[in-house]
Amino acid sequence: MDNKSEKEKLRQWTKDIRRTLDLKRISREIENKIINLDIYKSSGNVMSYLSKDIEISLDSLFRGARKKWFVPVIVQTYYGTSLKIVPYIHGRTKLFKNKFDILEPAAGNDECYDQLQKKIKLDVIFVPGLCFDKQGNRLGFGMGYYDQFLKLNPDSYKIGCCPKRCLVDRLPADEWDIKMDLVVTE
Repeated sequence: MDNKSEKEKLRQWTKDIRRTLDLKRISREIENKIINLDIYKSSGNVMSYLSKDIEISLDSLFRGARKKWFVPVIVQTYYGTSLKIVPYIHGRTKLFKNKFDILEPAAGNDECYDQLQKKIKLDVIFVPGLCFDKQGNRLGFGMGYYDQFLKLNPDSYKIGCCPKRCLVDRLPADEWDIKMDLVVTE
């Protein structure tokens, strides 16, 4: 089986598992571990995703920490679709659902950091994923936005979060897949 077929099979398997789990409880346990990480405590600029229904939620981190938060927006450009980031203030930033049914800020191009021409140093990046392996490989939703974005931020500490049941021994990985520095489970 090729990597693409194997990844699709794993995506469905992981989505099925996640629908049976208490993701609110698991998310709280993961958030509690994160707030005790030295890398998190010492970080200033942090990027995180805004979770979908089957993803680990990191929402309480936005409220309690004195950090400058950034969240992703999907932007259509002349060259294609890419991931950019914008500042985020919990409870103040207006959000809407994008074409993938993911919450993101309504932001103009002047507010976006593309990490090419307009760059900001990110200390930590929380990366969404359906499944991770013990080597730090990640299985996302298959669009490739995060891998492209992570290549532009090689010095940022990359953290994946997932339920223990979605941490496997080994995932199929391609040359463009970016590994996590740490994967946190409950």
